[in-house]
Amino acid sequence: MKSANEIVTSAVEIRRDLRDLIIFQLVPLEEDELSDDAQLVDDVLDSLGISELAIFIEDRIGRPLDESEETRVTFATINAVVEFIVRNR
Repeated sequence: MKSANEIVTSAVEIRRDLRDLIIFQLVPLEEDELSDDAQLVDDVLDSLGISELAIFIEDRIGRPLDESEETRVTFATINAVVEFIVRNR
């Protein structure tokens, strides 16, 4: 079982990698233009970006997403994605 410290470190790394993916590869934004609570599905990412986000999540949890997990809630915000990954690793 992971310690609380390992979970926090893991979440910090996931958040950084996710922000890098969105800012540097998917959407031309400045670091301070993307809040961790911004609505990714509605306001930030297009359908290709959402597909890339799904691949990012699958890589981090080590398995394909179930159809029931591919929801607006899972992809809602950076915070939601990080929480989902930490819970499902």
